[in-house]
Amino acid sequence: MEKKGQSLTDQIYWLFKRNLPEIERGEQTVRDILNDSENHLILSWAEDNLAGVSVVNGSTVYLLCVDKPFQNRGIGTALLQESENYVASSGIQKLVLGTGKEYIMPGVPMNRGAHLFFQKKGYRHSWGKMSCYDMEQRLDSFDYCWFSFGDTVDGVIYRLAVPEDLERVVGSITHAEPKFLRYYRNSNFYQKGTQRPILIAETEKEVVGALLLYISDDGEMGSVGATAVNYDQRHRGIATNLVRLGTKYLKELGLKRACLGYTSSKIAKIYERAGYRVSMEYFMGEKELPGFRE
Repeated sequence: MEKKGQSLTDQIYWLFKRNLPEIERGEQTVRDILNDSENHLILSWAEDNLAGVSVVNGSTVYLLCVDKPFQNRGIGTALLQESENYVASSGIQKLVLGTGKEYIMPGVPMNRGAHLFFQKKGYRHSWGKMSCYDMEQRLDSFDYCWFSFGDTVDGVIYRLAVPEDLERVVGSITHAEPKFLRYYRNSNFYQKGTQRPILIAETEKEVVGALLLYISDDGEMGSVGATAVNYDQRHRGIATNLVRLGTKYLKELGLKRACLGYTSSKIAKIYERAGYRVSMEYFMGEKELPGFRE
């Protein structure tokens, strides 16, 4: 339950943390998403407490959550129906669960069967036969990397990026994985002491790959992600080497765990070769909406 004096964002955040503690997402990231001015909040109150919420942004439900004491009362069904009505009334034909311009979690966690609720409401897994995963590992036993920053492996040098690298990194990412540009364009990530350092792979001529790291405030957890390698440099082990060296760096900082979010079964082997194992599978739900009229 929320405490007296908490803001609405606080109440929604702690509702999320209480009921979905297994989701690995930084607190500030979640709060920033919840504070987006384009969000439409659908709230359910019971006994003067926030019993449930649906956070809708465009065609996406970022979060639909009912607090445990109020579950099995039809609140989730009512929140979802109102979400569908709101999105349809905006002229949008499809409602997506989890991922839009941002995400709190990629889809619906499947560990406790929550996806079955959405399937009964007409949602389908939009990725076909491909799965969506979070992965993680303990770092105390990590020993998958034998090289260090500045070393050359098969003609490729691996090191942390500095401010002067930004333009070259963005040029590489533009062609390799343009969906990651919003991260690699952030000049703060190239600064010394950042919590989100960038690891790059380069030849004598160009940057050929990059990896984004994250270091938590609590000194316990770090993450790897947004791995990208130029098309003409793929199948050389560069992505695997980036993941291995990035994970080694997190271990050397004294972190206990490393994780990555929102990856697919198509590329999971890159991370498995560095010791990561699946910790969560997601139902990437979506539903075609009928026309809505008031």
